[in-house]
Amino acid sequence: MKSKIHIYETESQYFNPKKHISSRIKEMEKKSVLGAQLAKRWTEILNQSLNSETYPVIHPIGQETFSLYAEYPTGIFEYALDIDGAASLIKGNDIKPVQLNPSDIIDAVDQGNINKDPKRIKPNHKNPVMVLQSRYLTHNKPYCINGNHRIFEAYHNNDKQIEVYVFEDLEFVPFFYDALSKAIYYLEIDYCHVVNEK
Repeated sequence: MKSKIHIYETESQYFNPKKHISSRIKEMEKKSVLGAQLAKRWTEILNQSLNSETYPVIHPIGQETFSLYAEYPTGIFEYALDIDGAASLIKGNDIKPVQLNPSDIIDAVDQGNINKDPKRIKPNHKNPVMVLQSRYLTHNKPYCINGNHRIFEAYHNNDKQIEVYVFEDLEFVPFFYDALSKAIYYLEIDYCHVVNEK
């Protein structure tokens, strides 16, 4: 299975957040009264809060992060996730993992992006296995943001269970470490509700 990660890494550099937000605003504006109200609010947010945001985000040195890429009509956007921050949130809120059979979660792993050369694998089990599942970002499919190799190994070793922290929809919003990632995610939620008339 070939990974798109290298393509996404390159293409996401050219994403224009302002163009994307403006495009979504125009579509919502035309759709309904609610869409027009949300479009007005997003125009204010864009002009007041997001114009000065830097994109692509600069990943902090010494901090474990993860880039989750999303395909939009305007291009590939890089959502920046703070894995160390997510692990702290898990610990601080005493969130419990679920026990899953690796065969039930293997599709959450981007297998084309896993290093299979034992000499080059650097195990990092500082942070737990984490999976996101969002109607707005992962098409309601699980997506591993930390622990890909552990799930992959558990699957190939025929292990019966693996501990996984699963976060859905709004539960992982605190993991975004930049304002644009958070804003674009909330925008997509509003946009989906307007175009699907929910």
